[in-house]
Amino acid sequence: MSATIEFFRTWLQENVGNLAADTQVSVAVLAQQFEQDADAAGYGREVREEDIGNIEDAIQQALDKANATNGRQPVPEEDGSLTPIIEGLEAAEPEHSASAAGDGRKEGS
Repeated sequence: MSATIEFFRTWLQENVGNLAADTQVSVAVLAQQFEQDADAAGYGREVREEDIGNIEDAIQQALDKANATNGRQPVPEEDGSLTPIIEGLEAAEPEHSASAAGDGRKEGS
């Protein structure tokens, strides 16, 4: 798994996982926040798009998958489980992500 995908998963857990269940934030706002955080962390736009694809689509797919898995209940669940979001992200992950390990970043950096 690429460092960019791992950063995205962690970002989802930290930002989407901390939202109250009744909080409504637009996907565009989440995408903009992710873009800013990823830039600050040194993940260039080209690498993000190559590894993740369209950020808004990836976030929306993860949220849709979570809603479908949870019977359309708000995300995250009360227990804070982000498993459905992570599963949605994995389902949305581009096929070529396995070959993206050569993105020039070291794991854990």
